[in-house]
Amino acid sequence: MLPRSWLFHQMSRTSCWLFVGLLCGCGPVAVADDFFLTIGGGYSPSGNQASLENNVMFAQRALGEQGVLGEHNDIYFSDGDAVGKDLQVMDPNSVPKANRLMAEFFGSGDSLGLSYRNHAIPKVNGSTEPENIREWFRGEGQTMKSGDRLYVYVTAHGSRSSDRQSPYDTTIATWNNSAIRMTEFVKMLDGLPKGVEVVAIMVQCHAGGFARYIFNEGDPEKGLSEQNRIGFFATVHDRPASGCTPEVDEASYVEYSTYFWAALSGRNRSGRLIERPDYDGDGVVSFDEAHAYTVITADTIDLPVMSSGEFLSIHSFFDEDDPKLLRNDESYALILSLATHSQRAILEGLSEQLSLTGDGRINDAWKKSQSDQGRGSSRRRRRSSPEDGLRRRITRDLERKWPELANVLNPVAIDLLTGRSDEFVEAVEDHPDYARYRELMGADETDDSKTKVKFERFIRIADNVALAENLRRLGDEKLITQFNAIVAAESGSLK
Repeated sequence: MLPRSWLFHQMSRTSCWLFVGLLCGCGPVAVADDFFLTIGGGYSPSGNQASLENNVMFAQRALGEQGVLGEHNDIYFSDGDAVGKDLQVMDPNSVPKANRLMAEFFGSGDSLGLSYRNHAIPKVNGSTEPENIREWFRGEGQTMKSGDRLYVYVTAHGSRSSDRQSPYDTTIATWNNSAIRMTEFVKMLDGLPKGVEVVAIMVQCHAGGFARYIFNEGDPEKGLSEQNRIGFFATVHDRPASGCTPEVDEASYVEYSTYFWAALSGRNRSGRLIERPDYDGDGVVSFDEAHAYTVITADTIDLPVMSSGEFLSIHSFFDEDDPKLLRNDESYALILSLATHSQRAILEGLSEQLSLTGDGRINDAWKKSQSDQGRGSSRRRRRSSPEDGLRRRITRDLERKWPELANVLNPVAIDLLTGRSDEFVEAVEDHPDYARYRELMGADETDDSKTKVKFERFIRIADNVALAENLRRLGDEKLITQFNAIVAAESGSLK
C-alpha cells in the first residue's frame, strides 16, 4: 500500500492523470473516475425513518454542489422503487393544535403525527437487500479501473456482531430484515479490479466494526489489504449511533454525516453557509478535516472513528517500561506539538468547550471520562423538573373547569377537540403558567452522556497523537509506510 504523491493529492484527479500522460508522451489517457454507492434506509417500514431518507437527499445535494457527481452514482434505499408505504414519518405539526395540547396535558405525545408514505428518493437502483449490493459489485463495480475511487455512504441501522469471538464483525441492517456483515462487505470489495481506492462514510449503529475493513478479511492479524481503503465512522463497534428519527424537521437532526457533508460542501442542511474547517489553510477541506469538524461540533453520543486511529489501535501501544515511548499521560504541550492540523483543532476546540486548561488537561479529561457521577441524573431531573410541576398545575386547573377531561373519550372531551377546539386551545394558552411552561420546555437540556463522550473524544485524539509518535519510534518501516499512506489518503478531498 503506497502513499500517493503530493501532486496526486493536491491536483484534481482528472488533471493529475492527464499530466502524467503528457509527461509520458502517451496516447489516449485514462482518466480516473469517482463512483458513488449509497446504501440507505431501514430493514422494514417500522425501521425506516424519515431522517434516513433526508440523509441521502442531503448527501446528494452536498456532493452535487461540489460538482463531483457524474454518471456513476448509484443509490439503494429501503424497498427500492416498489410502490408502497415504506417510510415512517413524524410530523406533530400536522396534528391540530387542540389535539396536540390534549395529548400533552391529558395523555401522551408519543407517535402523535406518525404516518407512513412511500420514500421520495429519485432514481433509486433497487432495495438494499444484500443480493442487490452484491450484484452492484459484480456489475458496475467491474467497470472500475485502477486509480478510480469508490465512495460508499451508508446511512442505515446497524447491529452488534452476533459472534462473541468476532466483536468487530458488525452489520448493516438491510431491507426485509436482512443484513450485511463487515466480513461480507470486505469480500465484495475484494472482487473489485486491482488499483481501485475506497472511501467509506458509515453512520449506522456499531459502524466502527467496519473500520477493520482496511485489513485482509477484516482481520488485523492477516495484514493490511492491498486495496487502498480508508473510512470515517460515526461511532465505535460496541456503541449505538445518534440520528435515526421519523421527525421531518431537519433542523433537529444531529448525526455524524450531517456535519461531515456540511464540512465538505460548506453548507448545512438548511442551506446556510458555515465556516469552512480548512484547518491547515490550504484552501481545501479534506476528509480528515471534515471528520475533525464533526468531532468538535456534533453534540451527540457518538465516539467517531477513522482508519488511521483503528490502525494505530492495532499496531502501536503504550509501554511505561520502555523509556523511548510516550506514555498516555504526557503533557498537553508535547501532544499538541506533535498533532496534525486537524488533531490540533480537535484538541483546542474540545478544550474550550470542556473548560480544560493547563498542561495536565489530558489526565484531567481522562478522569472526567471515567467518572460515573451524574449517570442517570438527567432523567431524575426531568421527573422532578419545574416544567413537570407546571404541567400538573395546568392539567389540574383544566380538569376543574371541565371535570369530564378525566377521560379523554368522554363526549365533552371529544367536543373540545372538534366543535369547541378554539375554546380549549384558548383556555390552555391563557393559563397564567403556560408561557413559563412553554419557555422551560423549549430550553436546551444538559445531557451528561453527551458531555462525557466529548471527554472521551478528547482522550482518543490525544492517544492517537501519542500512538502515532510511538509507531515512528518503534521503527517498523513497513508499518510506518502503511500508516503514512492511510494518513495521506485521509488528507485527500472530493476534488
